[in-house]
Amino acid sequence: MTRQKLLRHLIDEREMLLCDAMRILGNRDRAEDVVQDAAMRCLSSKAIGADIASPRGFLRRIVRNLALDHRRREISERVTPLELDDELLSDQPSAERQLQDRQALVRLASGMVALPAREADILCAHRLRVESQKDIARRYGLSAARINGIIAHTQARLAAYVDAAEPSGAVEQGAKR
Repeated sequence: MTRQKLLRHLIDEREMLLCDAMRILGNRDRAEDVVQDAAMRCLSSKAIGADIASPRGFLRRIVRNLALDHRRREISERVTPLELDDELLSDQPSAERQLQDRQALVRLASGMVALPAREADILCAHRLRVESQKDIARRYGLSAARINGIIAHTQARLAAYVDAAEPSGAVEQGAKR
C-alpha cells in the first residue's frame, strides 16, 4: 500500500518535483530523467516498507538526492578527459612546446644583451643572485624605490621583447621612451 501511496503522490506532485530537480540540474530533460528514476526507486526499492509520515517530503528528498548525484556525475565526466593523449601522459613537453620555449629563450637572451649594463646588472642582482633592493640601492647610490622602478621597467621591456614576433623592435621602442 505504501508504494501505491508514494506513486500517487509522485503523480500528483510531479511538477513540483520537476522544479526541484530543474533547480539543481538546470535542464528539464535531465530533471524528467531524475523524476522517472525516483518513480523506479519507489517501485523497486526493498527499503520502502513501513508507513512514511510525509510522503511528499520523502519524494522531494529522493528527487533532490538523485538530482545531486546526476549533477556530480555530470561534473566529474566533464573534468575527466575521455581520450588520453600521449602528450598528456608524458612528463616531457611536446616538441612544438620545446621549440617555442627555445625561441623565447633566444629572444630573452637577445633582450638581455640589448639592455644597458646597469639595468641588466640590477635585474640579475635582484632576480638571480637574490640580493635585496636595499643592498643594490646602496651599491649604486640610489633609493630602494628607484631600484624597484628600474627592476619593474626592465622586466616589462624584457617581457615585451620575449613576446614580440620580431625581437629587434621591442627593446628599441622601449629605449626611445
